[in-house]
Amino acid sequence: MGVSYDTFWHLNPRKMKPIEKAYELKLEAQQNRMNLEAWIFGLYNQHAVASVLSKNAKYPQKPLEIFGTKKKSPQEEADEFMRFMLQHNAIKSVSKEIEG
Repeated sequence: MGVSYDTFWHLNPRKMKPIEKAYELKLEAQQNRMNLEAWIFGLYNQHAVASVLSKNAKYPQKPLEIFGTKKKSPQEEADEFMRFMLQHNAIKSVSKEIEG
């Protein structure tokens, strides 16, 4: 979970809970990223196979625009910033609890 062996033995279960939650969020983000990468890989494979089997299909000359260029509204940007700050502050408070 990112906690040294010595630090682990100086923490109580209440202080370990935020560390455990942060670790679970990190694992979930890694799994989501791996899933997205696998999906993109499959999309490019689909184009490659189609370009070999069909005269009408061609492999893309440049990377695909998968996510588009949608602009975020000011409210969406504010919400995203708030989520980032809450996560940042939670990690900071866990670090202070470990140190102190």
